[in-house]
Amino acid sequence: MSDVSITGPAPFSLWDYLREELLATDFDSHQEMKWERVSNFLNIPFAVEKTIGFGIILCFDSFLYTFTILPIRAALALYRLCANWITFKNSLPPSQKADILRALLLITSLAILAPLTDASKIYHTIRLQETVKLYVIFNAVEIADRLCTSIGQDILDCLFSRSTLAPLSRKVPVSHRTFLPLVYFALAVLYTAHTLVLIYQLISLNVAINSYDHSLLTLLVSNQFVEIKGSVFKKFEKDNLFQITCADIVERFQLSLMMTFIAVRNLIELSGTEFDFSAAVPDSFRWIPGHGLAWTILSPVAMVLLSELCVDWLKHAFITKFNHIRPSVYERYMDVLCLDLASGSAMGRHGARKHTYVDQSPLVARRLGFASLPLACLTFLIAAQAFSSTVSGFDSKEWFHFGQRHIKYGILITLAWVCLVLVKIIMGVNLISVATHRRADMERREAEDVVNDFGRDPIGESKDEKNYNRDLKTLLLQKKDDASRTSDMGERTKDGVKKRPGLNELTRFTMVKYIW
Repeated sequence: MSDVSITGPAPFSLWDYLREELLATDFDSHQEMKWERVSNFLNIPFAVEKTIGFGIILCFDSFLYTFTILPIRAALALYRLCANWITFKNSLPPSQKADILRALLLITSLAILAPLTDASKIYHTIRLQETVKLYVIFNAVEIADRLCTSIGQDILDCLFSRSTLAPLSRKVPVSHRTFLPLVYFALAVLYTAHTLVLIYQLISLNVAINSYDHSLLTLLVSNQFVEIKGSVFKKFEKDNLFQITCADIVERFQLSLMMTFIAVRNLIELSGTEFDFSAAVPDSFRWIPGHGLAWTILSPVAMVLLSELCVDWLKHAFITKFNHIRPSVYERYMDVLCLDLASGSAMGRHGARKHTYVDQSPLVARRLGFASLPLACLTFLIAAQAFSSTVSGFDSKEWFHFGQRHIKYGILITLAWVCLVLVKIIMGVNLISVATHRRADMERREAEDVVNDFGRDPIGESKDEKNYNRDLKTLLLQKKDDASRTSDMGERTKDGVKKRPGLNELTRFTMVKYIW
C-alpha cells in the first residue's frame, strides 16, 4: 500500500513506470496481515459444528419429552384430577392442566391426521409429478414449514399460558374467559396441519432419493446453492447470524430425523424382497461404490447429510469473512442457549422440587424455533403405518402366531420406552450440568466478545489501509457529483430534512426502506 495520497498529483512518467514495473524490489507488506482472515475462515467449521451439535442435542431432548416425560406427567395429572373430583378438593395447578391439554392435543391431532395421511397414496401422487414440479413441491413445503412454525409457536404459548388455564376450575364463575381455552385449543388443533407439511416434505425427499435419474443430486445442488446465494452476499451483524444459526440447528435436526425415517422404511421394504435389489435400486443409491443392503440404503442418506454439512460450513465461513465477525461469537451463542436451559431448570427456579420433571427445554425450543409437537405427530404416524403394513401381511391362519408375536412386540416397545425415559433423564441431567458450568465463565466470554460488537474494526486491515479506504470513500461521496432532483411522490421535505410520508402519499415503487 503506497503512502501517497490518492488525491495527490501523478508521480510517474513513462520511464518511472517502466523502472517501477521491471526493477522494483519492494512489495506490499500488508498482505501478511491477512492471515487472521484465513485463520478465522478455517476455524469457523469447528466453531459452527460445536454450536450446532449442542443445539441438536437440545432439540433431541425436547423431542424425547413428548414420548417419555409427557405420558407420565399426563397420567399423574389425570389421577389427581379424578381424585379431586371424588373428594371435592381444589383444582389442578396450571402445570398439570397444561400436561392434560398437551396430551389431549396430541391424541386429537393423531385421530384427525391418521385418515388423511396415507403415505403410499401421497408417495405415488408426488412420484407421478414431473421433475420440475418435484422441486416446486419441495421448496413450497420448506417455506410452509417455517411459516407454520412461527404462528404455531404463538398459538401454543397462548394455550399453555397461566391466564388461559386459570378459568379451567370449578371455583371460577362462567364468563367469556371460560371459553378462551376452547378457542385456543381449536386453533392448536388447526395448527396440526403443520404435520401434513412435514409429511409432504418427508415423502418428497423420499421420492427424490428413490428416483431413477439424478433428481436427488440436482435437488440438493439447486437448493443448497440458493441458500448460499441468499445468505452470503448480505450485510449481517452477530444478532442476525444468531438467527441463522438457530435456523440451521432446527433444519439439521429435522433433516437428520427425516433421513432416518427414510432409511429405516427403505431398509424394511428392501430386506423382505427376494429379488436382486442391487440391480433394481435407483442410480441415486449408487453414487459411491459399495455392496450390501445397509450400504445401499445409507449411501444416499450420507450424501444428503454431508452436503448439508458442507453448505453450512461455507455459508457461515463466508458470512463471517465478509462481515468481519470472529469465531468466538459462536461461544456466546452457546452461552445464550445454556442460560435459557439453566433458567428453565429446577435449579434455575430456586430448586423447587415439584417442578423436577417439568420439560427443561421450552425456553430453548422457543429460542431455536423448534416445533416438537408436529414432529412427534409425524413420528407416531410413520411408526403406526409401518406397523399396520406388517399386520396386513398375515392371513387368518397366521393370526395365532401373530398374537404371540404381538405380545413380543408389546414387550419390546415397553422396554424401548423405558430405555428412552432413561436416556431422556440422563441427557437432561448432563445438559443442566453443562449449562451450569458454562455460567461461571459467561462474563469472561461476554467481555471478550466486544471484538464482534457493532462498529468493530475490520479484520486484517492495517492503519494505512484504513486511511486509504477512508480517503477513497471521501473521494467517491462528493456532493458535487450528485444530480439535482425533485421530490418524488411519497417524499416530503421540510427545511431540507426528509420526513416519513403518509400512507396516502405512497406508491408501490416509492423507495421508503424496502421496495417490492
